[in-house]
Amino acid sequence: MRYRAGANGGIADTFKDGTGGSAGLRPHELLEAALATCMTISARMAAADLGLDHGEVSVRVHLEREESATRFRYELALDPVEPHRPTVMERIERSPVRATLSKQLIFEPV
Repeated sequence: MRYRAGANGGIADTFKDGTGGSAGLRPHELLEAALATCMTISARMAAADLGLDHGEVSVRVHLEREESATRFRYELALDPVEPHRPTVMERIERSPVRATLSKQLIFEPV
């Protein structure tokens, strides 16, 4: 399945009950990727503001769907600026996509 967001697009896919395949990210993986990408951008901006070489700066996100909640677990990979981890963590915790996902969600047909 192809999707489009503005001028950009990609392939999403899923395999369930014999339908779909593995041609692209599954829908929940797209959510993980959106949050991880935004948090990584926030982490790199924080490193730049601290005057640090980016080195290895990335965030990995895993979404866990539970009965009463959806849990996003994230891990910051930060090298060689380990002493600045608390400052960078504070910035990724304020990333725009995390702020969006933290608000009440309302779904309306158009």
